Parts: sequence; C-alpha cells; structure tokens
Amino acid sequence: MEGLSWRIRLSAILVVAVLFGLIWLYTREYPVFTNTLEVSRLVLLSFLFGAGVAAAIVYVLRHRLKPWVNHVPEVLLIVFFVPLFMPLFASRVNRASGLVEHRPFEFVAETPYVASAYGWLCFQPVRITGYCLLVKDGQRLHRFQYKSQAYFPLSRPGDTVLLPIRQGCLGIEVMELR
Repeated sequence: MEGLSWRIRLSAILVVAVLFGLIWLYTREYPVFTNTLEVSRLVLLSFLFGAGVAAAIVYVLRHRLKPWVNHVPEVLLIVFFVPLFMPLFASRVNRASGLVEHRPFEFVAETPYVASAYGWLCFQPVRITGYCLLVKDGQRLHRFQYKSQAYFPLSRPGDTVLLPIRQGCLGIEVMELR
C-alpha cells in the first residue's frame, strides 16, 4: 500500500504541473487571440468541438466510471477542462501552417496604450506599453494590438496599409505584427 501512495502523489504533482503549463500557454497565446480576425468563430467552434470530444471521452469511459455517483469529480473535470482548453489547441493548430501574405486595409488609427498590472508608483514616468491599430476591411472594423513599436506613425485615416496576414490551416486569419 505504501508504493501506491507515492504513485498517487507523483501523478497529482504531474497533473498540477500540466495544468500550470496549459495556463502558461494560454497566457502566451492571448496576444494571438487579440490579433485573430475571426476569433469569436474560432473560440465558438473549438468550444463545440471540445464539448464533442468531452462527450466522446465520457462515452468511451462509461463502464469504467460506474457508478456515476462515485466518479462525479472525474466526469466534471473532463466535461469542464476539455472544452476550456480547446481554443488554445485550435489557435496553435491554426497557426501551425499557412502562408503569410500582405493584404491591404484602410487605416483608421494607431494609438498607444498604457497598461500596468500593479498600478503606477508616484513620480514614476508613464511609459507606453503597446499600440492599438484600427483598420477597416470593407465595412468591418478590425482592432489589433502589438507591443514592439508604432508601425504606421505617418499614416493618415483613409490611407491604405499592408498588413501581414497568415491564412491558418483551419481557415482563420491571424495578423502577424508583434
């Protein structure tokens, strides 16, 4: 019985490490989500696909999970976490391949923004954290964020700008400026 307890502890530690790793990957993927042209479609379809995968997992494990009353935490873990992390996997799969092409957009504005996780100290100068780019594609207005530099400081509203757009393997386009 002693050997079983260290295996359970080791597996629990590994599960927690994997969960923290997935959360870290989600935080690293957030800038990609803000620069995805149809992010709502990507997230909705990946949630639906994740719900289907979770249902399939529960169906395959239905004999092992009987009686259901004793396995409620495991079933809830599957039903909750599989759809929750599916947008992460969908976004990474979407960007895995595809060509980058420069597409024209109508420039609207490029504005700096300031963000601080912990607030500002007194007498500390406020520094620009990143830039928000507003462009139009026909009648649709797109908002992109990037942190490195202002890419269009001399552009005026109505000008045409070329942006690097990756056509993902799932059909969702992602703007590639960082």
